[in-house]
Amino acid sequence: MSKTGRRKQRSARAHERALPRNSLSKHGRVRIRAVVLGAIFWGLLVVSRLLQLQVLQADDLSEKAVRQQQATVDIPARRGAILDRHGRELALSTPAESIGIFSDEVVDPKALAATLSEALNMPQSVLDERMTRGGFQWLKRFATLADEERVRALDLETLHFEKESKRFYPYGTVAAHVLGTVGIDHQGQAGLEQRFDSELQGDHGQGLLQYDARQRRYGRQVIAPAVAGSDLVLDLDLDLQSLADMELANAVEKTQSRAGTIVLMKPDSGEVVAMSSWPWFDPNNLTRSEQDLENLRNFAVSYMIEPGSTFKVLTAAAALEEGLVTTADVLDCELGGIWIGSRRIRDHNPFGLLTMPEVLMKSSNVGIIKIGSRLGEQRLHSYIKRFGFGAATGVGLPGEVAGLVRPPHQWSASSFASLSMGQEIGVTALQMARLFAVVANGGTLVSPRIVRALRPNGGSEIEFEAKPGVRVLSPDTAATMQAILEQVVESGTGRFAQIQGYRVAGKTGTAQMINTVSRSYVDGAYLASFCGFAPVNDPALVGVVMLYDPRGEFYYGGRIAAPVFSSVMRQALRQLDLPPSKGLPQYPPAVPTDFPDRMLADFVEGSAAVPVGQQLLAAVADGPASTPLQTESEMASPQEAAHPDGSGGRGQLAREAPDPPAETVPEMLPVVVPDLLGLTMREAFSLATSLGIKVAPNGSGVAYKQSPEPNEVLAQDQVLQLYFGLAPVAPSATEPGAKADGG
Repeated sequence: MSKTGRRKQRSARAHERALPRNSLSKHGRVRIRAVVLGAIFWGLLVVSRLLQLQVLQADDLSEKAVRQQQATVDIPARRGAILDRHGRELALSTPAESIGIFSDEVVDPKALAATLSEALNMPQSVLDERMTRGGFQWLKRFATLADEERVRALDLETLHFEKESKRFYPYGTVAAHVLGTVGIDHQGQAGLEQRFDSELQGDHGQGLLQYDARQRRYGRQVIAPAVAGSDLVLDLDLDLQSLADMELANAVEKTQSRAGTIVLMKPDSGEVVAMSSWPWFDPNNLTRSEQDLENLRNFAVSYMIEPGSTFKVLTAAAALEEGLVTTADVLDCELGGIWIGSRRIRDHNPFGLLTMPEVLMKSSNVGIIKIGSRLGEQRLHSYIKRFGFGAATGVGLPGEVAGLVRPPHQWSASSFASLSMGQEIGVTALQMARLFAVVANGGTLVSPRIVRALRPNGGSEIEFEAKPGVRVLSPDTAATMQAILEQVVESGTGRFAQIQGYRVAGKTGTAQMINTVSRSYVDGAYLASFCGFAPVNDPALVGVVMLYDPRGEFYYGGRIAAPVFSSVMRQALRQLDLPPSKGLPQYPPAVPTDFPDRMLADFVEGSAAVPVGQQLLAAVADGPASTPLQTESEMASPQEAAHPDGSGGRGQLAREAPDPPAETVPEMLPVVVPDLLGLTMREAFSLATSLGIKVAPNGSGVAYKQSPEPNEVLAQDQVLQLYFGLAPVAPSATEPGAKADGG
């Protein structure tokens, strides 16, 4: 380069250096500042957002991430089993798969519903509706093995399978009212399942499910394992329970009864070995319909009834215990009628003089009222409470009612008479079993129990402590009552309760049913019952049979309930391997085909009972009955008894007045035939001779037929025909002479 060129370059550089630094344009400087400030602003936004996400909202976002990726689920504990006294499972839990779906992942719900409908055997519309709810939905809980296999074969990622346990009752309806049932989530809803729900449930565990971004499960782990529930060991005997259920079903069908119950209990310990109720329900297939829910009711403990004549046992036992009556006492039963103030009470037969045992054998209302009057109000009420009436037995079953026992100050003028023969009191079948257990075990009131022990998972049994018995009768009184009740079965109204080879004791009962809403009697509706025990020499079982509102040919307890007791108790004693207590005849006698009902009667409609529609609980304003039983010489006339002082005659006892009361009795009475049925030949001849009646005997044994019949007029010089035979026994269906209706 020439010297001139180099000088020009140096001159240009010098000129550039000579220019001022702030020679940039104003616009350029603004842009630079804007860029810098923008960078600073966005930097602050990023920092603040990071501070918000990683500091201020860190916990919430972490929880949200966990919820999206993980889910905690309960691991159901195995529900404890319910076992009978011999360890046989009456209720248990079996493994089952429940099938669910993540409905948000379903692309075509209708198509999938159609596919699953066939596999699960469910309506397509139901499945379609569940798939459109969103989130996770159960499609079928406790699917069968076949359902599970068909669905798994579809290999659908959206489906979820969960192992659960399903409650199963291997014997179906057997003991269903005692066991109860559970809901779909294993919550006890009736019976022992409800009463011991917390013990049977155990402790649920926890599990962790892990999901990917598409909500597909890829892992599972157990956080806390489940602890199985305790097993429940009962006093119930499966064989005896099955027997009671079968016999009750047959009896209800034969008698066309609306409902019924049978209770079998050990008299010494109070262990309930069978408790059956009708109508049944199947806990494996409970539909939750109104009828099924009504059938959950256990009639043995939750249904209150008036016991009727079976309650006469308490009145007689109390009077014996207090020394107010002996077995040698003779009571005038007034030819079957008595006035209590303005109320007339009659017997089903016109009884005359009866001994104290005969009052129970023939179930005389008049006789038992006279025995009850010797006790008085306070003592009668005291014994009713002493025998446990008016309080729940504490058997451990939900829904048990205490019954109804009113204090004496709420009694009407005739209440002591009603109570003496089993009216104006509400009891349960289990309470009646406890009453007869007192007589059977020698005088001790025991506490019924149906649950023996709890057995924790893998552990030994923890027995429930039995409540000590309370003595309410002396051994002598109990022994006397045993002998009397044995005669009731041998020669009284309980003949059809006899069991060949065994000594049986008991009492029949027939009572009108009560409308629990109006608290009045229902016309034409009855309770037929029999309560007893066997064998008398060493009582092993107490049995109670009650049939509610029978609509068949008969309704007397002695006719329809006693044969059921005989059949159940005979088979139960054989299952318990108890030897016969008396010899067997070479050929079992058949029940006479013309056996009269009046020999089994223990009830007369419209006489002993309060008139239909009248309040069961009489008004307190009627006043207490305070006048004691009058002797024959002190008896007022019917008119005077009805109004002795113009006050209505409250508390007065009088002879039966003719109907209407104003009718006079003729001076000369024709000979009226007495009731000789059930008497031995010697007893019948003695009574007939004392009345100047000639007798023509036929056969031997006890009188089961007479002509003319009781209460008919005997013509002058007419001979009374008496037919004697063996006391009728209710034979088994396999024995010669057995009849379908028990007699």
